[in-house]
Amino acid sequence: MQNKPLPVFKTPTAERKIIEIAKWSARKWGRKIARDYLNNIDKIINLVASGLLPTQKNDEFSKRFTYCLAEQHYIFFEIHKNKLIIATLFHTAMNIKERVREEQLEVGQEISKVK
Repeated sequence: MQNKPLPVFKTPTAERKIIEIAKWSARKWGRKIARDYLNNIDKIINLVASGLLPTQKNDEFSKRFTYCLAEQHYIFFEIHKNKLIIATLFHTAMNIKERVREEQLEVGQEISKVK
């Protein structure tokens, strides 16, 4: 018997980045492909929330967050008070270690406000 999926919350940073991904993808490849791309990211998030897809831990990226690769984006997660929180997302072409370090304080503050 499968456990109930964790409720999913997104930090304001994650929300902003998802909107940016949607806009950029729609401009670059069109709305249908952008929608399919985002649906695939959403599917990965739901699999993680359901416990069907494990996240990875890599101290090189972050000592705090786990992550999962969805399409061309790393999604960084934290389980906080029995909630799956999408902390942030980064394109695979970015310097992930550097970008996580830059955002960690702000994203950590956003996570502490999730009720």
